Amino acid sequence: MIAILLTMVLAAPAFEPVHFVSNSDQISESEFAPLDHNTALLQNNRDAVVILEGHCDEWGEASYNMELGDRRAREVKAYLMEKGVDPERIIMVVSYGESRPADERHIMDAWRKNRRVEFVLR
Repeated sequence: MIAILLTMVLAAPAFEPVHFVSNSDQISESEFAPLDHNTALLQNNRDAVVILEGHCDEWGEASYNMELGDRRAREVKAYLMEKGVDPERIIMVVSYGESRPADERHIMDAWRKNRRVEFVLR
């Protein structure tokens, strides 16, 4: 049983987060490489389905950050669909705003890490 679980974990695609500049839902040119990597993983793993989670840094009102996280995740979904990923394989787009930071420090580097869309394999 452990060997089966270990094989499943090792076989799971390793998605990369897509980062955003402050106060923006526009995908930067520098983020095309991780997006294309994730697109290839989805195209090479036809059974994989994902949830796209939008995240923000701690700046701004909580309600604004929830909306911004949603727009970021939807921009990533649109990019994936434009590259040929079936929208049925993106089972949910959700925003966590600033509530789930990747880095809890209160410094510029942490804020950059927190402005992102995560791909969660389901």
